[in-house]
Amino acid sequence: MTAPQLPAPAVPAELAPGVDLHAMLGPLRKHWMLTVAVAAVITVGSAFYTMRQPRVYEAIASLEFDPNPPRPLGGKVESVVDTGGAYWDTREYYETQYQIIQSRRVALGVVRQLGLHQDARFLMNLPPTAPTPDVFDPVEEEDAADALRGRVRVDPVKSSRIALIRVNDGDPERAALLAKTLVDVYREQNVDTVLSSTDEAIDWLRKEHDKLKGELETSEMSLHEYKESKNILSVDYNDQSNMLREQIVQLNGALTSVRTKREEIAARHSQLSKVKADDPGVLPASELLQSSALQELRAQYVDAVREHDALLKGGKGKLHPDVMSAQSKVDTSRTALLEEVRNIQGALAGDLAIVGRQESGISGLFDRAKKEALELNLLEIEYNRLRRQKEHTEKLYELVLERSKESELTRQLRVNSVAIVDYPTVPKGPIKPNVPMNLALGGLMGLVVGIAAAYARSMLDRTVKTPDDVENALGATFLGLIPERDEARQSPRKKRRQRGNAEQPELLVHHDPMSSVAEAARSIRTNLLFMAPDKPFRTLLITSSGPSEGKTTVAVYIATAIAQSGKSVLLVDCDLRRPRIHRVFRHEGADMGPGLTSALLDEGARDPVLATEVPGLSIVPAGPIPPNPSELLHSEKFKHFLEAMK
Repeated sequence: MTAPQLPAPAVPAELAPGVDLHAMLGPLRKHWMLTVAVAAVITVGSAFYTMRQPRVYEAIASLEFDPNPPRPLGGKVESVVDTGGAYWDTREYYETQYQIIQSRRVALGVVRQLGLHQDARFLMNLPPTAPTPDVFDPVEEEDAADALRGRVRVDPVKSSRIALIRVNDGDPERAALLAKTLVDVYREQNVDTVLSSTDEAIDWLRKEHDKLKGELETSEMSLHEYKESKNILSVDYNDQSNMLREQIVQLNGALTSVRTKREEIAARHSQLSKVKADDPGVLPASELLQSSALQELRAQYVDAVREHDALLKGGKGKLHPDVMSAQSKVDTSRTALLEEVRNIQGALAGDLAIVGRQESGISGLFDRAKKEALELNLLEIEYNRLRRQKEHTEKLYELVLERSKESELTRQLRVNSVAIVDYPTVPKGPIKPNVPMNLALGGLMGLVVGIAAAYARSMLDRTVKTPDDVENALGATFLGLIPERDEARQSPRKKRRQRGNAEQPELLVHHDPMSSVAEAARSIRTNLLFMAPDKPFRTLLITSSGPSEGKTTVAVYIATAIAQSGKSVLLVDCDLRRPRIHRVFRHEGADMGPGLTSALLDEGARDPVLATEVPGLSIVPAGPIPPNPSELLHSEKFKHFLEAMK
């Protein structure tokens, strides 16, 4: 039974709980047996599943990838196939090697070496205790290789150049054999790959050696024929170039000197040609300084002219003998002076012709020297081209010859960059199935599924079975619980009393006030009184959500318990469809006599209140059943009736 709804007291925000653990654990407490059962079933199922799984054994071998394998020939001798160097520092190389270890080529090598394509126990992955099948058809080598690849795994060791090769098999000894053969085949194939590449390189080097040898001989002969055709001595071109350069410098100096001399002579000849015949006394000072005869003749001429002029100034006429004698001297000295000037001019003309011829000869020599220098440059260019071609071919020939010899030596050494650190041993125990792990996971999964099943069951179960269910579902305060009658636990006296009152089980509180039912009814009565101690309830409504749920029984129990406390109680039967109060208190004719309906519909009806065998308890039966009970109970007359009954 629940109490009337009252305003809930305000709870401060700081006191309000964030998580209701009691509500969360409620489904687990309620359905703990389901949780345990589901967890146990799943755990046992995982145990059976684990025990039925085939045993898998793992053999482990370890390989080291050495970037600096032994070099008996020294570090200067490089192999054709580089198995070390900076490439080893890259992740791609290691990943490539891991893929090669798990490749079909390596697996085929193991299959062919062990004949696995004809081994039924390997192909069926049979354990050591399993019998070998009598009939078996061999498979293709590729299929056996794919089966082996599915059992191989490579795990690199962090911060190292070591990798672990793991091979799984149902037989521990076969797993160790497969792992050992696998690493051996991979190591041999690694050497074969290097040797194969080396052989191909050696063949290519030999062909290039023969080709370069012929080209070198051809280059040497071409250089010799060129020197012979061009008449080139075995003298360094730098020496020849220096000789021509010195010759050109000397010729250029001589040519410049001759041209300077020619200009000088031409200038003197030009100055002498300007001497006037009527006054030869005006001569270039440079000529006077260079010729003493010319100086003497000029002096005689100047003296004769001065003497002649002095006579004329003395008053003597032109025909005077002295004047005529002086004139004769002037003419004679002039003639001699002009003759000397002409002689000098003739000498200068001859010198000028000689210097011109010298200039022409030196210029020709200079031009020929320049031409020879240009031709030498062309010859040097062609010669250097042939010489470079010969030297380049010679270097390539020497390099190929050296690499060919080194490659043959490295091929004989069989250097391998992969080393086997540890061969596999026969595994002591299986790695699959992991019994403790599987049982732990099964138990954990069973617990999770069991908890989920408990919560699912709780969510699907909408029935109300406990007082907590009542409060959680309805949000109302729980007032009390009236137990069912348990006749097996009752005393013989109580059984006889109840058999005597078998028709009125609702009066159990009155007939057996010491029973658990009566005690529960009194507890509800007490709770009702304490809900409003200052202003007790005067009117109580007892109802249910459907018929035959015990409304009448509970109402009689509570009314009897309140009446036993000394209060006057009136029990009104408002069930206007299936009334029973009048039968409980043995007023069989009350359903047709005065009752609630007659009091509401007939103002002249007599008082419907009837006394009962319970002291202090009266009843109002329902009376005749009306056609509209809901409208009747919602009317104002019903309110007035309740007020009057109070």
